[in-house]
Amino acid sequence: EISACLVGSEMCIRDRWNNVTLKSTDGQMQIAIPWVKVSKKLLGGFEMTIAEKIDGAFQSPDPKALEPVRFVVESKNMAVDIDGMEGAREYNSTFEEMAFRTLDNSIISISAKLTEGTSTNLMETGETGKSSGNFNIKSILVDYSFEIEGEMTTSTSTMMDLAGKFEVPFYNSFDTENPMKGFDASRDMFIEYSVGSGKTDFSMGSAIGPIIINTTFGSGSGTIGITDAIASTSGATNDLTYVINATGMGLPPMQISASEAIGKLSMPLDNVDESKPAGFKIALSGLNLSDQAWAMFDPTAVLPRDEIDLDIDILAGLRWVKKIAEIDVKNPGQEPPFVVDNAEIKALNLKIAGAELQTTGSAIIDSSQFPPVPEGTVNISLTGAQGLIGKLTEIGLIPEQNAMMIQGMTAMFFRPVDGGEDQLISVIEMTKDGHVKANGMQIK
Repeated sequence: EISACLVGSEMCIRDRWNNVTLKSTDGQMQIAIPWVKVSKKLLGGFEMTIAEKIDGAFQSPDPKALEPVRFVVESKNMAVDIDGMEGAREYNSTFEEMAFRTLDNSIISISAKLTEGTSTNLMETGETGKSSGNFNIKSILVDYSFEIEGEMTTSTSTMMDLAGKFEVPFYNSFDTENPMKGFDASRDMFIEYSVGSGKTDFSMGSAIGPIIINTTFGSGSGTIGITDAIASTSGATNDLTYVINATGMGLPPMQISASEAIGKLSMPLDNVDESKPAGFKIALSGLNLSDQAWAMFDPTAVLPRDEIDLDIDILAGLRWVKKIAEIDVKNPGQEPPFVVDNAEIKALNLKIAGAELQTTGSAIIDSSQFPPVPEGTVNISLTGAQGLIGKLTEIGLIPEQNAMMIQGMTAMFFRPVDGGEDQLISVIEMTKDGHVKANGMQIK
């Protein structure tokens, strides 16, 4: 259907396609679109609109376990402005509301609603073609439930102020037999996001009663992907709270909260000539357990119920022995495709129940033999450890004979700090011949 139209003071040509059907190549999904309309403006650019209700269905990998799932996608005031030239098209999308929901399924029910969304997407073709852009969504609400053997599991999640940017490369060919064959680590591929706040209410049925977990969180951000030949995933979330209720299991209602949670993992790719840094970090700040949680193992409040802090931050020099595209993914018995040449403990710290552990160190690792041999030094500081062992013994978490054994081992590896109260330190030295010393005393 093609017709002329007048939009404001602009003349346009309007094309409309009715009853569009999309199918996946394997036939497992089908989508029916009543109509798609594209308006070509005489002053340049296009606008695409689509039917406000779209029907579809998909089949699970195991048709015997789950019947075909029918669904609808509904939108309100959704439009896509199309601009740019061939080989570099830009798509700017807006919608007031978009919703997805499954229909009439006895096992699974899913619904999702997004409000006030905008996005841009630049699609470039050619040898280094890619899709890149950004997105903003005011709110996301996701509900799902499914029933297995008479037990129901449900979840409701809300997320506010989601925003981010992305970049995805286009590959000219893809080998299904060897998916890594065409991989190019030099091409960026990532998604970065930030979120304002959110919450999740989860409930799972069981023979002994329901398990209910309510989670809330504040602002957060994260990224996942490959940038400058470094693969990484990271995230940071503020003001986390978990409320757990599983009274049927004999547990009291409990609450766990943290002021901040950080996680990060990074790894260089395809660096076969020299080592480059790989990193692992996990940190929890201001971790608090409710009195009910503490009372499960310390009902008389012998242990100090202070905030718990954890910080693990490790760097390593990693070197690939072969390119990723050369790895035979069908051979699970092959040797690891990379080696670690050095390692650094930037932090291995824990503060809990009146005791504090602090650790730093570094080592060069000889990977020419197995197991690899480290050469370096690790510095350890312990404060309040003897007092904690005494309290754990008092409440019965450590048998008295085990406590005596721990104190004996502590004397072997640590020495007291002059003038310090319940302060111990240790310097662990590892030599290239495989020997280990603690405070100058040979232990291996």
